[in-house]
Formats: sequence, C-alpha cells, structure tokens
Amino acid sequence: MTRIWPLLALLILLPFSGAVAAEPEARAYKMDQRPAGDVARQIRELYPDGQVSITARGQQMVVRGEPDVLDEIGMLVETMDVAPSQMRISVRSRSNIDAKSGSGGVGIHNNQISVKAERKVTTTRHNQERTLVMQDGQTAHITSGQVRTVPVAIRGGRNPAAFLAQVETRSGFLVSPQVISDQAIELNIVSFEEDPQSDLPGYETEALMTIRQVEPGQWVELGSTRQRRAGEQSGIIYQTSGSRRENQAFEVRVDLL
Repeated sequence: MTRIWPLLALLILLPFSGAVAAEPEARAYKMDQRPAGDVARQIRELYPDGQVSITARGQQMVVRGEPDVLDEIGMLVETMDVAPSQMRISVRSRSNIDAKSGSGGVGIHNNQISVKAERKVTTTRHNQERTLVMQDGQTAHITSGQVRTVPVAIRGGRNPAAFLAQVETRSGFLVSPQVISDQAIELNIVSFEEDPQSDLPGYETEALMTIRQVEPGQWVELGSTRQRRAGEQSGIIYQTSGSRRENQAFEVRVDLL
C-alpha cells in the first residue's frame, strides 16, 4: 500500500507539469504614438539574452516568447508608446582667452640706431547662454558656444564613430537626453578632444562617453575644451611672436516642456 501512494502522486502531478512549461507564442503590438522600431530597440535592450524574438515594421511589433514574458512586454509597451516629450536644453559656457604678443626691431634714423621691443598680454573673460527646443531622443551638438540638433538619420545610435564619420566633429560635446520620468532624465554625453592624450598612431580625435541620470532643471558640468596657437615671424631687422590660449567650460540643463 505504501508503494501505491508515490505512484498515484506522480500520476496526478504529470498533467500540471505540462501546464507549467508553456510553449512560446507570438503576439502583435500596435503602436499609436511611436514607430515600432524605436520601441523594439528599447525592448531588445531590456531582454538581451535571447528570451524574445522581435520584428518591427511601421507601427506594428511582433514578439515571440514565453507568455509571462509577453505579459511583461505588453505592460512596457503601454508605458513606452507615448508621444515624444518636448524639452528645452540650455547650454552655459565660460570662456577664458589669454593672448600674448611681442615684437622687436632695429631702426636707423639720422645715423642713429634704435632698438625697440614691445610685449602685450591680453586676458578676456566671456560668459554666454544659449537654448534649443528638441524632442526626446534627439541629439544636440555643442561646440564653440553654439548648440544645434544632429539630424536623426546620422545620429548613429550610441556609436561615437558614426558621428566622426558623418559630422565634422573634432571638439565639443554630443548630448542625447532621454526622459525616464517626470523627475529623472538620462543624459548620454560624448565628449570629443583633438590631439588625444594617448598618442595612438592613426587617431586624431579622442572620444569619451558618459551616462548620467539627473533631475529636470539641474545644471550638469560637461567638461572643458582648450585650444592653443603659437606663431613667429622674423626678418633681417625685425621679429614678431604671438600665442593664444583659449579654455571653455560648458554646463547643460534640460527642462521638460
């Protein structure tokens, strides 16, 4: 009798084990506010280990996976399929310019030889602020105190090399804000610098990518850019020289509209 009970328990559990291991299925989701490709890209980032298979075309996305995972994706689609948020990006820059110049020469007047030398140092401070209205997911290019949006067709996702290949970017910053909630914004920042410190052969520009989560209206330091120029000219009776050093520090703020 004691041997019959384990056998009966096994026979009772067999039908339930088949119900637990549910077969993968496919579900279609229709987007009303956003292209299906944009939503599909975000879903793939959330499920990178092959849990689901996603295809997107136009306003429809088809996902194949286990039912419980598809239920989760259905709830995610409801929160993601919203019109892109409008935002105002403000850029504040501080410029310090130090210029040095010098000249010297020899002159002859009334059989008298005169030697003249002159040295001049100029320091300039300049602050400015610029604003730009853009949509969630767009990218702003900040350089030399200017700010403009990068066309969507050449944004290149999160690949800095795509910008370097198609946009004349040798210094400055690329800022891509993405709204997470009313209280949080993710900033994807790519900074470019000429003459990379690593001195790698074949590389003219160095790029550094950082991702930060900030509150709307919060000023964020992007970093600084620097430029140096020097020159010298000389002749038989004269010599001139000059140098110019410019440092710019940038801050950015994103406000939801």
